[in-house]
Amino acid sequence: MLLHHVGIVNESEEKAERFYREFLGLKKTRQYIVPPELSGQLFSVPEEMKAIVFEGKGVRIEVFIHPEFRQPSPEIRHIGFLFDDLQAILERARLFSVKHIVGKTKDKSVHFVRDYSGNLIEIKQG
Repeated sequence: MLLHHVGIVNESEEKAERFYREFLGLKKTRQYIVPPELSGQLFSVPEEMKAIVFEGKGVRIEVFIHPEFRQPSPEIRHIGFLFDDLQAILERARLFSVKHIVGKTKDKSVHFVRDYSGNLIEIKQG
């Protein structure tokens, strides 16, 4: 079995573009509108929603735009990415004002960032 894609929500197209295209460097490959009847059936949101697809090597993310989106609490769901150079992506996070969260034990450190709508992304050395 292979993972085909991950679907997430962002509150604006601008925030999605800035994080997934500009910060992560994924390519915007497609965008489409989910009609209200389908959005209601699938997501219990009976209104038109824009979706943007971002892709990179082995990665496909569908970002659904919903201006009233707010993160649930506690937020545990996340996406995990492996990077060739962890320090470079952490420096890039600083340059892009991306929130960096570090969890530490005596044995290891775990790094997360948040996209501009608050979604958690785990980042690891790959």
